[in-house]
Amino acid sequence: MLNINIKKSNLPIIEEKNFVTSKKIAIDINLEWVLQISYSDRNIVDIIEKLIIDLLITKIDKFWDVYDSFSLVLEKLNKELRTLSKDYNLETINIFLWIIQWEIFHFSILGSYSIYLIKNHKIIDIAEWMQGKNLEFSYISSWNVNLNDTIFLSNLNLLDYVTRDDIFEITKTDKIDKLEIVEQILSQEAVIEQYNIISISNHNEATDESKSIAFDLIKSKFLSLKDKIIENEKVETVLSKFKKKVDINNKYVYVSLLSTWVLCAVFFLYVIINSIMYHEMQKSIPEQYKNKLIEAKMILERTNKDLWNKAVFDSNIKKAENMIFEVRWKGVFLNDVSKLLDYISILKKQSNWIETFVLSQDKAEIEFKQKDFNINWIFEVNKKYYFIGKNSIIGPYIKWEPVKSYNYPDWEEVVDADVTPEWNVYLLTKTFRILEFYKQEFKYVNVEWQKTWENTIGIKTFNGNLYLLSDKLNQIFRHKPGVNWFSTKSALIDEKDSKNITISDFAIDGGFYILKKDLAVDKFFTTPDYIKRSILVNNIKNIDYSNKSWKSPMLYVGQNLNYVYFLLDNKIWIFEADNRNYKDVKSLKYIWQLEPSEGNIQTIYIPKDGTIYVATQSWVYIIHFEVSDNKVIVR
Repeated sequence: MLNINIKKSNLPIIEEKNFVTSKKIAIDINLEWVLQISYSDRNIVDIIEKLIIDLLITKIDKFWDVYDSFSLVLEKLNKELRTLSKDYNLETINIFLWIIQWEIFHFSILGSYSIYLIKNHKIIDIAEWMQGKNLEFSYISSWNVNLNDTIFLSNLNLLDYVTRDDIFEITKTDKIDKLEIVEQILSQEAVIEQYNIISISNHNEATDESKSIAFDLIKSKFLSLKDKIIENEKVETVLSKFKKKVDINNKYVYVSLLSTWVLCAVFFLYVIINSIMYHEMQKSIPEQYKNKLIEAKMILERTNKDLWNKAVFDSNIKKAENMIFEVRWKGVFLNDVSKLLDYISILKKQSNWIETFVLSQDKAEIEFKQKDFNINWIFEVNKKYYFIGKNSIIGPYIKWEPVKSYNYPDWEEVVDADVTPEWNVYLLTKTFRILEFYKQEFKYVNVEWQKTWENTIGIKTFNGNLYLLSDKLNQIFRHKPGVNWFSTKSALIDEKDSKNITISDFAIDGGFYILKKDLAVDKFFTTPDYIKRSILVNNIKNIDYSNKSWKSPMLYVGQNLNYVYFLLDNKIWIFEADNRNYKDVKSLKYIWQLEPSEGNIQTIYIPKDGTIYVATQSWVYIIHFEVSDNKVIVR
């Protein structure tokens, strides 16, 4: 069992600039929580402390995986803190949380902390790569605290006040409280802010007793063996016959027998000692592989900083993988091995600018309980949502109000859809007809000078016009609005260009983006003159820019969007145009991918940069993100 101590400063609070609180909470035998909060407002500290304690009591279950329970607590805390931050400035808050189970502890931090592990005469800042500017907890870091290891944590940076030599001396001390010594040193320094120090150590106080364990074990085994021999009837019979036939009083016989007994005793002693040494050696094997996992974890923590240095990153990953695979081959610590391999997978994705997001319950916005309703398109106008499936439409959907579904007339099946700012939903059907859904009513849309609409498979609206993608995937037709119908078709792509093009999807931001089947991108304009240019897609040299899915990729742009988005191979790809003026765009720079940890994306809707609606078969989730230093961070 680990020893946990907390020392709080006795400094009087002259100016209440910072409040610090630390708590140790025993959830069960060999299962404890430790938390520390540092902030300028005592009331906020109390609110957050109560919130954390409530979550720990209700969400941590000793019968379930502690790591998963911890993840759930952090997820809930991140959500609550985002809510609090709307009313309070929490930029300077620092929170530390760890859970200790037996000799393993998992921890996460919000803000900035230095956490020092003293191990094998080394001081390691195990939180060095976990500092964050954002108001959310870092990833979970897990460590084994081995015999003679010590960890110090404080809202102060202890190395600013205590020398490394002093720390080494303090950790060797067994008879005096280590934190008492630290406090004595701090009392001689000009420390004016409130502080709490937490120590966790693994020091066996029964060291002297343990020295006699081997001897006692040998003694007990020997005596046990002796008793078994004496109590054995066959041995007793043989000995009695032996005594009758052999003159034990004879000096030479006596010496020979004594020598034989000594040799037997030495042999038995050798066997017992050898078995004990083998047993102890076997016990030390897990410790050896535990240390390998710790070393691999430290390499991965450092590697997190070298994501963009490909050579260093690959070298470190290979070292860590070799250590982890060696442990896995031995069949020990398989749970830790699995988690480290998952972490490596995440790092590899991040090195290729891929961020994994979880479609978790707190991100779930809407659940669809209707049978046989799969969401194929989502649209939103003034907080009213339309969810469109192959055979029916739900909308306008308003949260907390009853869900209403409308089946299409004449058993129509919809192949594509779009909506205007005036809430007119246009539905392109499998029979090449166009339905308009407005104020919960359907009507067929007519076209001037044409008996039927042309054969098309895609529809977009822009400035009141309808734009249709031909079923040959090489032409876009425009229909302008009239009084009772839309005008006859007008082909937009030059005939010469249409002969050498296969369009997967198109989108409009004033110009026309075309995503081709080979994932190349073109952009064309029709006014004042027709012009088409190839758009260079940059920064994709080292990534898998291909479509392995059976679904055709989808393209998303808009006058209100600064980025260009693809839904490609069950991932959301984000690109940045080289120019904010839609007329002058000549290239797209790949920035990042967002990939669900599990599940298939049916469709997405992007009302603005930083917010994406993600639909699966039965749920719609809201994913929030931000772009910082060309890196996408999911909130």
